[in-house]
Amino acid sequence: MTADLVITALNERGVPVVRVDPADIVPTDAGSDALSFAAQIGGAGDRWAGVLRTASRVLEVEQIRSVYHRRPGPWRFAHPDRRVREFAAREARHGLAGLLNHLPVLHVNPPKATAWAEYKPAQLQTAAQTGFTVPATLITNDLRAARTFIREHHPVVYKSFRGAPPSDGRTGAIWTQRVDPADLDESVAVTAHLYQQELDKSGDARITVVGRRVFASLIETPDGLLDWRSGDWDELTCTSLELPDGLADMLCTYLDRFGLVFGCFDFAVDRRTGHLIFIECNPNGQWAFLPDADAIADAFATLLQAG
Repeated sequence: MTADLVITALNERGVPVVRVDPADIVPTDAGSDALSFAAQIGGAGDRWAGVLRTASRVLEVEQIRSVYHRRPGPWRFAHPDRRVREFAAREARHGLAGLLNHLPVLHVNPPKATAWAEYKPAQLQTAAQTGFTVPATLITNDLRAARTFIREHHPVVYKSFRGAPPSDGRTGAIWTQRVDPADLDESVAVTAHLYQQELDKSGDARITVVGRRVFASLIETPDGLLDWRSGDWDELTCTSLELPDGLADMLCTYLDRFGLVFGCFDFAVDRRTGHLIFIECNPNGQWAFLPDADAIADAFATLLQAG
């Protein structure tokens, strides 16, 4: 849906758009929908040149001025031999995705920057160093350390780093949830866990930054859910939020430190003070459900058109 909105905004400006899913390199029906490409470099040229063909477009690679990366599909190689499937996927990732991801143009966002910025430890440290308030947080696989932290900072919530593994191409989710020392056992040692002091909040702020344009919304749930994503999105109340002076500059500074030009920030709104407390920044987050989605799409179009 987010890609649709951006493409619509570009179409309205008369900007040529080619929508490409690298996974389409695998034919779906006798090759009619397969993605094909051929690119060359060297000799007199210092950048890749060639043609990329989709089911509906033919694109000269050297004419690309910008790339919006929005969750490409998984590779669909179906050879019965696992090693052949893995070889084909690895070669496609390094060849086709490697070509598209490293074109010398504007990338929203550069895939390497996105990969770095998705690590929660890096997010929290960068946020604290930028000047945001960060909740007391523990990352551990030590049962004793976890129980001690929960007792000292009660109430405490658990958050997964990446959610449940995808199944049938669909992303899984593990919502934020309260924990008690008695809930934990030796299985904590199996992997890393993130525990964070629960915040007494009146709502959540979703702040979307595109280039240097900032869009802020206050998100409230009818029953004050701990994690607003876990409820019925049709029941969310989203209203415009005025940001304190200086916060927009801090948001841009955060993005600059990761080499990003776009990000969806989540803050908790302190019930007592109204202060915004940093939760995370998703470098490829959702924004189509927000009331100012059309304006956000227009900001994307402006950024991509400029290249």
